[in-house]
Amino acid sequence: MTTRRASGPRRWRRRLLLVATGTALAVALAEVTLRALNAALWPPIYRIDAQLGWRHPANCRRRMIDELGREVTFATDEQGLRVPARAAEAGRDGRLVLFVGDSFTEASQVEAEEAFPARAAAALEGVRHLNAGVGGYSTLQELLALRAQLPRLRPALVVLTVYDNDFVDNLMPVFSGLGPRPHVRLEGERVLTVLEPDVAAFEPYLQPAPGAFWLYRNCAIYRSVHKNLFLPRHGEELSQRENAARATFSAAQQRSAMSHLLARMHKAVAAAGSRLLIAAIPTREQARANDAPAHVWLAQECEQL
Repeated sequence: MTTRRASGPRRWRRRLLLVATGTALAVALAEVTLRALNAALWPPIYRIDAQLGWRHPANCRRRMIDELGREVTFATDEQGLRVPARAAEAGRDGRLVLFVGDSFTEASQVEAEEAFPARAAAALEGVRHLNAGVGGYSTLQELLALRAQLPRLRPALVVLTVYDNDFVDNLMPVFSGLGPRPHVRLEGERVLTVLEPDVAAFEPYLQPAPGAFWLYRNCAIYRSVHKNLFLPRHGEELSQRENAARATFSAAQQRSAMSHLLARMHKAVAAAGSRLLIAAIPTREQARANDAPAHVWLAQECEQL
């Protein structure tokens, strides 16, 4: 009895199939391993969200190093809100003050008790607080998140923090460091809300690859390559691109969008039986010069709410 050896083309197909299978298994193993390492050592404090753009994951806990080399703990509760300043704060009685804003409210660079929401609440009698700040959020994102939080949390007071960058952020469809997001679009005198994040607008900020945003959202290997190889080489170029896009919006356009959103924020908070306090945060330069034109406009706008 004789056996016939596979023909040349057939042998090459088998070899290619073995190579492809081995490569796929190796990539899958590397993906699983990297995900496990990330979950154990570097759990992400942001997660892509189809409605908000991104959000904090629930029950996250991560140790980070701040600019001074200190270890800082960033943690969230089951709702994705930053953990209260002290363990005793969770059971503290009193009226609830809900702080909403971007990274200045979130304050991931410092311990929770050093963040201004905790300090402000500690200085007040008969109140407790929750920190709903999320880095990179625009006023529109804060409004959309707040609509879901109000009926569940029922705060007595909502403190909205506004920083100068929030004015233009409301008009930007992406935040290059995190993802696409809902934004405001102006058409003449009309102010339109674009709720669906624009993936195509964000992909130019990603490591080029077929299905780049899907990979960014789902693949740990891709995110690692993007963060550790692509961004260090192209970060300055991407920053210039984003700043150029920001510069296309005039101060009048930025204020028009902000006015529209503040009115909607005030209406949503009032409908929930709560009160709204707007806290404007100056830059260091504005504080030194005691001059913040946007805040003068903001104060005038608040008088009309």
